[in-house]
Amino acid sequence: MVFIHESSECHTLEGQLVTHLDHIVSRVILLAKLPDNKHRREVAKELRAHLDDLGEESRSQGYDDEATARIVRIRFGDPHEVAAAFAFVYAPERWARRILQAAILVAVSTVAVGLVISTVQSIAAICTATSVLSTLRDIHHEVFGLAAIAAGYCSLYAGERLFPKSLARALLPSVTLGLSLAAVLAWLIPQHVALPLAAFTCAASGRLLQRVPIPFVWFAGTALPLLIAWMLFGRLLPGWQFPWLVWLGLTISCKALREIVRLFERGCVEDFA
Repeated sequence: MVFIHESSECHTLEGQLVTHLDHIVSRVILLAKLPDNKHRREVAKELRAHLDDLGEESRSQGYDDEATARIVRIRFGDPHEVAAAFAFVYAPERWARRILQAAILVAVSTVAVGLVISTVQSIAAICTATSVLSTLRDIHHEVFGLAAIAAGYCSLYAGERLFPKSLARALLPSVTLGLSLAAVLAWLIPQHVALPLAAFTCAASGRLLQRVPIPFVWFAGTALPLLIAWMLFGRLLPGWQFPWLVWLGLTISCKALREIVRLFERGCVEDFA
């Protein structure tokens, strides 16, 4: 038997009927793709109050729990349709939050890559008795490389979030962005296309192999595209054969970006599905 008791805010139903109402609310919230926890709590409270009203109305007419649950389900409607309505209403806000989050992630990633690469270059300059200021000589070209590393890593991560069940589809954002980047660089800096594209591919493949549960196998992801670019285009940097310094900077950058993504997921990531 279900007892109805009055609280300071509203009437609630207990027992089997309450469990049924909770299941309806949970189902809608799960499917509604609401933008954040605050909206989930607000919508859940609103739905629960509405369901309680429906349940109490049916109970006041003498229906038992089983009949009340059936009546509430019919009057409430299909949870999928209700969730779709909420998803449509909150879609602009949801996508605005996602775009803002993605912009923050890319900006932080680019800054982190810049710090890693500049640190590696400075240490190499000190070890070779070269002026640290000389590393800034081609900074206007290196900006493209730094952005390419962050873009390659973040584009594959975005693909993982968008298509968590399909590796082939998860690669689509990286492939699309890589081809677009190649076209833009070929127009802007045709004589320096190889290194930024290699950096983009290294970062994306490094992220891809970080999914493999084998320690350090992702090192090959940052090395293989660079090796292929070196074999196809020759020296990627003046005075270097295989660009070991570039590979070291790329590898450390991918490690740093992996930690940034973990912090990002823990702190503010929303479900892209």
